[in-house]
Amino acid sequence: MITNIEGPVTKDADPFGLRKLDFINRIPERTEMFSNLEAQTYIDGCDYPKSVDDLLLAWEINERFNHIGIEHMHILDAMTGPGRLGSELLGLGASHITFHDGHNIMLDHARKKALELFQPDRFSTILSPVDTLKVQDNTFDLVVCHNSTHQLENAEKLRKTLTEFMRVTKPNGWIVIADYQRNWTPKFINSLEERLIWTRSDIIPLLLPTFQAAFTKEEFNDAVEVTPGVLKWLVFDASLPTLSLEMLEKVEQDPVKGHVLDFSPISCRVCIQKETI
Repeated sequence: MITNIEGPVTKDADPFGLRKLDFINRIPERTEMFSNLEAQTYIDGCDYPKSVDDLLLAWEINERFNHIGIEHMHILDAMTGPGRLGSELLGLGASHITFHDGHNIMLDHARKKALELFQPDRFSTILSPVDTLKVQDNTFDLVVCHNSTHQLENAEKLRKTLTEFMRVTKPNGWIVIADYQRNWTPKFINSLEERLIWTRSDIIPLLLPTFQAAFTKEEFNDAVEVTPGVLKWLVFDASLPTLSLEMLEKVEQDPVKGHVLDFSPISCRVCIQKETI
């Protein structure tokens, strides 16, 4: 028996039916946009106040760019959802965060939560489709996107989104995408099962299609290769960043233990630097 936040779960041969699902062929999400009810369900189920998943990614980003300093960066949190990554980056000292989403419920929630913690001059918001951002060229030092590209309809939409991210990024600036990757190895299936053990039962029906819709590392590479303006890039498996004692304590206190598995090979990173004009 394994215990999760809702109670005991029996570990049978295929507790979530993963071995019946197709992970070889990409199956897009039913729609790129949540309905109002789905958006609110996602916020209620995933916006855990004590969860460390977005804090861990913010910590990773801060560590990755410590030679520049996020305190000097204007950062776009693209497809932000509830806005937790942008808020965590603000908490680590980011100069300014622009929250972006295509759904007003998500963006309103992100704005409300940020206002509870930060001065309003430290953040702004953009409501628009992700491939037509209402921003001037060369605006951001860094564009981040967390667990959202899997919602894009197809590889062509991914390419258009990357091109738009590149357009709004300053010369020599960076784009960092963190998302699940689609895989079909036993290691992936076993890790995903362990992740789902700690997932609330009402969220699992929303999360399973995510993994079938996620892009593989190869599909990310193919999209970046044809994106104009790229100086260099790397697509690689996610891994847990180096943590301080304080961060390790926060991880231990997180009731949703499965979030640490988001920093394993069930996820990947896409890091892109824009060329100098």
